[in-house]
Amino acid sequence: MKILSCILFVVLSILPSMVKGQEMKPVKVALVQAHLIWGDVKANLFAFDKRVPLCEGCDVIVFPELFTSGCEMKKRDREEADSTKDKIASYYPEVIRRMKKWAKRSKALIIGSTIYKEDGKYYNRLLAVFPDGNYQYYDKHNCFKKGSFSPGDKHLTLSWKGLRFSTYICYDLRFPEWSRNNGEYDAAIYIANWPESRSADWNELLRERAMENKAYVIAVNCAGTDFTGITYKGESCVIAPDGEVQAKCGDYRDTIVVCEVN
Repeated sequence: MKILSCILFVVLSILPSMVKGQEMKPVKVALVQAHLIWGDVKANLFAFDKRVPLCEGCDVIVFPELFTSGCEMKKRDREEADSTKDKIASYYPEVIRRMKKWAKRSKALIIGSTIYKEDGKYYNRLLAVFPDGNYQYYDKHNCFKKGSFSPGDKHLTLSWKGLRFSTYICYDLRFPEWSRNNGEYDAAIYIANWPESRSADWNELLRERAMENKAYVIAVNCAGTDFTGITYKGESCVIAPDGEVQAKCGDYRDTIVVCEVN
């Protein structure tokens, strides 16, 4: 009985350190800063087919906002705009199928957004797809008042590899109360089509969200120039809870940067 008690004491003593060791294992995050092919879903899916294998060994792979089509910043005729959104939204089942394939092959959590249509409304929907084929989604909450999308009303926080992630899309970054962390997450993921003309805001707001929420910020923007002439600098990055930049993609480049997050 005395020997059994000693063994039990030893097991209980080492368990906390074992659990702590599992929790502190770094998570490898791939920032996929891409030149998007504006409005062409097939071409973008083909391009990301080539990018995902370059993220081998990563635990989380993050794409820009609307990685399937890009975001049209300049207003167009309403009928033409709706027709374009309908066309992109029609690929929604194929986008999920492709993301499931990428997640399964890479054994990583894949994150990116596309257009989804339901009951006559359009949503900018972020998909978080796991290697086992399960997925969760987040519909962008903070949308432009005269914009193209209806707002979602729910947060998405998910757990993966010992870390808790909360997801956001572009304009959400300007609303600190929507990103407020009350102990629910370890890292906030922001995906965007954020133009170069607002670059200073992008960098400042990302640091603010990291520091005020005491959490990592993982931010992935697109790069290049869209068909209307709007330029996207990229500046995808990982920022630590103290506001220090841990990793950053090259300006204007179609590139992938990998960073470890504890």
